[in-house]
Amino acid sequence: MKGLLSGGLTSLLLVTATPMMAQQTTRVQSEVAQSEPSSMIFNFSAPIITNSGVLGSTQFIRIAVIGMTLRDLQIAVPSQMERYESVRVIDQTGKEVGTKINSSKERVAIVFDQPVAPGGYLQVEFIGVRTSSQSDGILLYGVTGQRSGLSGQIPIGTARIQLPLRG
Repeated sequence: MKGLLSGGLTSLLLVTATPMMAQQTTRVQSEVAQSEPSSMIFNFSAPIITNSGVLGSTQFIRIAVIGMTLRDLQIAVPSQMERYESVRVIDQTGKEVGTKINSSKERVAIVFDQPVAPGGYLQVEFIGVRTSSQSDGILLYGVTGQRSGLSGQIPIGTARIQLPLRG
């Protein structure tokens, strides 16, 4: 009987306390949300994709080189891409970057002649692109890179390219 009364009291306390704790949690979350500034601040410590798009028959991916020296890039080619004539890499000044490029139907490997130091950006351009998609579509390019002095690829991001309307 004593165990039943003790267990019943514990259950009663939990049932009573749970809504009160939920109200307090909601109030604290509301107060935190009101004290947060309306703008967000990002602090990146690794290369990121900052832009991607289409210029005529050229598709580009812009990568900010941040936080580390970049030795190479690996780009997964979308399945809708039938072909492209060439790939080139330029820096923020528009100057072509020295590279060795190996490509297959699924992947483009770009190894830089000199590691790219942080502080600028690279733009990878797929020139003369032809896609199999007859209508509007989205192409997704997975991008990874390798830091100087470390082995293994690090994810940089996925570039999303919206194909223009065909008329």
